[in-house]
This record gives sequence, C-alpha cells and structure tokens, in this order.
Amino acid sequence: MINLRFSRLPKHRKFKYTPVYYDEQKEELHARVQDVKREMGEIKTDENSAKENIRRLYKAKQNSQRYGSFSQKNYMLRLGAIILVLMAIFYKLINSDVLEFIIKGFSK
Repeated sequence: MINLRFSRLPKHRKFKYTPVYYDEQKEELHARVQDVKREMGEIKTDENSAKENIRRLYKAKQNSQRYGSFSQKNYMLRLGAIILVLMAIFYKLINSDVLEFIIKGFSK
C-alpha cells in the first residue's frame, strides 16, 4: 500500500517548565541589607547595584502614585462635587412650588 501524504502533521513538543517562587518581602529585605552593607563600605558600588536602586525607587514611586494621596484626593473632590450638586437640588426644591404641589397631592 502506498502512503501518500500531502502535508506532515507536527509532532508533539515537550516542555521543561519549572515554576519559580517569588517572595517580594524577601527580595526587599535582601535589597535593604545590601544597601546597608554598601553604606558601611563592606560592598563596593557597581553598575548592577545602581540599576537595582533605580528600579526599586521607580517601583516605590509607582506604588505611591497608584495607592497614595492622589487617588484619595480625587475621591474627596468627587465626593465634594456630589454633595454640592445634591445641596443645590435640595435648595431648589425647597424654594420652589414643586414640593408644595407634591405634598398637596399626597394629602388628598
């Protein structure tokens, strides 16, 4: 029998995946220990440590902007605007005849 194939099917591929556990607190502690050693003169400053410092400071700045006072400031501004709008509506209702008309309609 002749086995004619116009295309070949790809064979399965095996993966060598080993999961990596990342502990952020441990990394921060290690970075702080390295900073203290560097300040005391036990470790010399090199290019990698400078890059790590920049990366850590940039990450801290992003976190402070994301969860810091900026979002809380926006929240307070929105809350104040909503309160002002509701107070203006309430003031208009009290000074208009609509409220009296509604009350008379319920009393009948």
